[in-house]
Amino acid sequence: MKRILFAILFAPMVFFLTCGWSAAFDTIKTAQGTFSGKVLDLSPTAVRFQQIPSDTPTKEISVNQIQALNFDGEPADLRSAKLHVQGGRWNEALAALERIKEEPSRSEIKQELEFYKALCVAKLALAGSKKIVDGGRMMKAFVENYPNSYHYYEAVEMLGDLLVAIGQYPAAAEYYFRLQEAPWPEYKMRAGVAAGRALLEQAKPDGALAAFNKVLAMEAEGPLAARQRLLAQLGKARALLALNNFQEAAQLAEDVIQRADAEDASIMAPAYNVLGTAERRLGHLKQALLAFLHVDVLYSTIQTAHAEALANLVELWEEAHKPERAERAKQTLLERYKESPWAKKWQPVGDAAGG
Repeated sequence: MKRILFAILFAPMVFFLTCGWSAAFDTIKTAQGTFSGKVLDLSPTAVRFQQIPSDTPTKEISVNQIQALNFDGEPADLRSAKLHVQGGRWNEALAALERIKEEPSRSEIKQELEFYKALCVAKLALAGSKKIVDGGRMMKAFVENYPNSYHYYEAVEMLGDLLVAIGQYPAAAEYYFRLQEAPWPEYKMRAGVAAGRALLEQAKPDGALAAFNKVLAMEAEGPLAARQRLLAQLGKARALLALNNFQEAAQLAEDVIQRADAEDASIMAPAYNVLGTAERRLGHLKQALLAFLHVDVLYSTIQTAHAEALANLVELWEEAHKPERAERAKQTLLERYKESPWAKKWQPVGDAAGG
């Protein structure tokens, strides 16, 4: 009995040693499971991977299926940062990355560090707590230095978003076109949603409405495509707001709130903002306050949406004759998101001029 127990416990160890594998591996998590082994090659569309045991055929894992990729030898703070990124905690992620002082042991890990630093700064810049130019410089350097990164399409989409934020729409369109060239339908949907948002920023609601409707008409299956449809529906609701169709915009936002995962803050936060804006334009003060408070209380990790909600709450609390609450919302907005366009209205003239 003892011999059998010994064999069960130690056979895997003997197997790994005889096959030449160490006790630590690269790991890739997908919806189908988590795979252990060694990353052999990276590209914008696939990761070539040698699974355990080493005599099995190499596997190509499509980038759009990867939920997480961790490399053997990653610093603990990098893995911690990745978890913060998944939760939208950009400040915490950046703080973890900045604690890493040693030179990475692998080129893949160096790429990870540079991508996630650029991503955090870019996200914080879009929220108004960092400079857009800093996020753009870092992300552009990443795209140029690592054109074969498996983060490539995410990086070019972020570059497009940063360019939209500073009004560089033709340049943004070029990066969204690169995203559209991805081989997966849901990425083409992402490019369509991004293009629609850019048209909204240019005060072209009719063009935006057409872009979002085009995404909604795309035939693509699976949870990733379903998520893009929800985002396109939210974009359509924003376009309808710009066209003064407040009732339909509210209905679309409510539908998204009902259909989306309540824990998916990146959808729920903008959905409540759209609903709040629609209710406010319809003259429904109480319903508008409730919608924006959902973002402030439940979904404040989505910083761009939180800044928008706070700006609306400042004005709505004043309308509700609650000056103390209005002041608290304003102070939070100015302290956390001073670079946000939502904060400009209440910034002292000296701060606005001095940057």
